[in-house]
Amino acid sequence: EVEAGDEGTSSSSGVAPRLIVSYGLGHVLNDLSASIWFFYAVIYCQQVLGIPPDTTGAVVLIGQVVDGLTTPLVGYASDHTRTPIGPRKPWHIFGVCCVAITFPLVFGGCSIGAEPGNALRAFCPLKPWQGGKAQMGLLVFFISLFQIGWASSQVSHLALMPDLSKSKRERTTLSSVRYGVTVACNIFVLLALSVLLAREREASGGGSGGGGCEGGVELTSADQPLFQSLSWTVAAVGVLAACGFYAGVPSHPRGRGGSRNEPHLSSSGSPLPDASIFEDALFWKHGLLYMLARLMINLNMVYMPLYVQSTMRMRRNAIAVIPLLMYVLSLLGSGIQNVMNEKFGRVQAFSIGGALQVVGSLALFFLPRRVSWMMYVIAPLIGLAGTSMLVTVISMTSDFIGRRNLSAKVFGLYSFSDKLCSGIAVYAIQSSLRCGDCCTNPSCCSVFYRYVLGLVPLGAAVVSFAILLLWRWSKLRRRAAVMKRDQSTLLLDPTDSIADVKTWSYGGLGEKE
Repeated sequence: EVEAGDEGTSSSSGVAPRLIVSYGLGHVLNDLSASIWFFYAVIYCQQVLGIPPDTTGAVVLIGQVVDGLTTPLVGYASDHTRTPIGPRKPWHIFGVCCVAITFPLVFGGCSIGAEPGNALRAFCPLKPWQGGKAQMGLLVFFISLFQIGWASSQVSHLALMPDLSKSKRERTTLSSVRYGVTVACNIFVLLALSVLLAREREASGGGSGGGGCEGGVELTSADQPLFQSLSWTVAAVGVLAACGFYAGVPSHPRGRGGSRNEPHLSSSGSPLPDASIFEDALFWKHGLLYMLARLMINLNMVYMPLYVQSTMRMRRNAIAVIPLLMYVLSLLGSGIQNVMNEKFGRVQAFSIGGALQVVGSLALFFLPRRVSWMMYVIAPLIGLAGTSMLVTVISMTSDFIGRRNLSAKVFGLYSFSDKLCSGIAVYAIQSSLRCGDCCTNPSCCSVFYRYVLGLVPLGAAVVSFAILLLWRWSKLRRRAAVMKRDQSTLLLDPTDSIADVKTWSYGGLGEKE
């Protein structure tokens, strides 16, 4: 679909390839760290640190709330920042510094290069293997700083998308590249972790997995150094990628987009002043779709390793291999989003992703353990669903923003809702886990994670469909009302033609199919 305010066809020059690559590098640190955070924060806290499930949910919720509260504040500040390097880069630099410093402390407790037994042991302020309230407080503190930095980088990077582009096609290209880099970073992390887990299993002579903790399925406190090494690698690679982003992206890119004074149309087809953004139904529609798409993707990430481990009882390294397959197909899918959006339209491309999620969720819910090999087919399907929905809804939002200086504000508010909703969902799920130790009660955990991963993302996809259907029904009612009113006017003023009335009525509804 083409939302109101689309600027039409792309320019002949388009976005320069160097600029596209540089823009993609800007979110590498966030993507690498988020991959570990979303996939393994819950399983790391529960099995490596030994934190109870409900406390684990509270820790994740605190992080998401801090992230969510930071996001709109950074969005507002970014739109009103004036510096020699532009309004976006200062916040991005601040975020990169926070994430690079705190992330290794969250997953391991030591800064880069430091270990409890070497000369840099003073840089190991968090000792998760010791436990205690003080260590838990430090863990929450570092998670909060990590989330503040992550939100700062995310919002400033998203806000650059409308600044760097001037057409629907260019925005879809940047959105696809951004998501493609996200997928590539997830593949990197998951591939590295699967190799590390496989090597550790060979070194320890562990079993192949199969019932109970003795089979080598669950993680233990002995896996803590593995996550420490991975977090160091993530911080180093992410900082190098950020340097490429700063070198390749201009500090003041707004001149590309043409006149910033060009009017933007609301869903009713009338000029939309910046202050009235909350009065436009498109703002709320896109916000709900973005929140639901992110909720679906986040819950798939958080609970896929636990589903693979507790419900399917697959090998230890399958907690990395299965998510890896999700993102391999996601990477391929991100490359065809331009074609899908141009051929089918925004809403249809989003709906295709939602349909794939419905199929994948139902398959996970009914999948017997004896055919666990089907996970190698179902997981990529779910990955493709997430790609289609997220890339399309970000492109919808960029179309809606157009050339107004509101990109950081809008994406900040959307991200706030997404993070708060995801945090509450994880906390609610963790608090409802009453199975105790999954080693001693594996059947309970198996059923629990089957219901979680089979039904909750499915619900998000179904609600997304309901919003799209409600929006379509509302548009049809408005069109019918306008046509009825103008046909009555035609009876009073026979100088107008039916064709003129239809043209005016349908053109004034702003959003075109």
